[in-house]
Amino acid sequence: MSLPLRLLRASLASLWAFKSYALLMMIGLIIGIASLTVIQEIGHGARVRVQGIMESFGFGADAFYISAGGGRLGRRHGLKRTINLTPQDVEEIRRLEGVAMVVPHKGVARTKISAGGKHMTSRLMGVTPNWVTIRNLGLSQGRFITQEDEDRRARVAVLGATPVRELFGGKSPLGKRIRIGNTPFLVVGVLQPLGGSRRGRDRDDRVMVPLATAVKRLSRSDNYSGMRVNLSDPDQREQVVQETTQLLRRLHKLPEGVPDDFLIVTPDELLDLITRQSRAMVAMLSFISAVSLFVSGIVIMNIMLVAVSERSYEIGVRRAVGARRRDILGQILMESTLVALAGGLCGLGLGFVLSWLATLLLEVPTAFSPLGFAWAVGFSAAVGLVFGLAPAKKAAGLTPVEALR
Repeated sequence: MSLPLRLLRASLASLWAFKSYALLMMIGLIIGIASLTVIQEIGHGARVRVQGIMESFGFGADAFYISAGGGRLGRRHGLKRTINLTPQDVEEIRRLEGVAMVVPHKGVARTKISAGGKHMTSRLMGVTPNWVTIRNLGLSQGRFITQEDEDRRARVAVLGATPVRELFGGKSPLGKRIRIGNTPFLVVGVLQPLGGSRRGRDRDDRVMVPLATAVKRLSRSDNYSGMRVNLSDPDQREQVVQETTQLLRRLHKLPEGVPDDFLIVTPDELLDLITRQSRAMVAMLSFISAVSLFVSGIVIMNIMLVAVSERSYEIGVRRAVGARRRDILGQILMESTLVALAGGLCGLGLGFVLSWLATLLLEVPTAFSPLGFAWAVGFSAAVGLVFGLAPAKKAAGLTPVEALR
């Protein structure tokens, strides 16, 4: 029988003989690894949920977004955004190689909406007919804006669920008139409810009109608030983003050294922004779990030092019949590693159960994290090796005479 197998057999026999010690050493690791597993799964689950939300809005790897005004994602220059994307910008970007479609839109400041003596303010957007397709928006009633509406600058509107509830008491508004400001519009459709809020804003509080109508009838400017750029090949995204940046700087006549007066947002940047806070929380809680694992390692070391003292006679007998120092060292290290791995695997199992319960009872998003699994197993083995080294050296350093005395 090879040396590793003999050491493994001897280690398992010793651990079975000292089951209470082994259990005490495992408890701390089980709790630490379980908490680390839950934290990693919650963090990974939050990221997966955000990716799912982005994909549900059609914002995948084959697109990026251009917003008017400079600054950076999550923070703008100044208090008010400049609306400075022009129809010429849209046409020039459409000509770039790799661009499949450009969909501009115009956001109008919160506007007074009226119907039947009821009033409210709502977010108004001028959009093109393909807006509903690229955003994966559904209609619960009626139709969306058509190309004919856009060409005629028609005064038609599609409402979100909130204006329908506030102005019509939840009844069908199709074919009825509303006033946007002082201009009458015909309601032709109702968007499916999205639910929830984004940045504290009701996602269903919106009114959509044809882009040309918003530009010519409801705004003092011909410029656009932003545009969505769809690509024919997602692998060309970085190249197209660079070419778009250079093109817009040239069209806007920005000298070298002057910051961009537009903002390009890619899915990766948006995902990073949304998950930044959750990553910070996961990092902090992971640090706390790491501290608990460190404490568990200290416990393992102290219990094994006590166990070595109690097993000194056994170690002396083994040394007397020919066991070498490295045999004793290897066995104690293997015992500490086996205990740590067993505790780690039990902790993983407990962590998966707790994650499942968190999703089931608290509706906390969780998802299996391969990286978290690897970290848990690797950290467990490392704890066993590192904190088992001192007891192993003490045991290996015992002479037969000292051990049998």
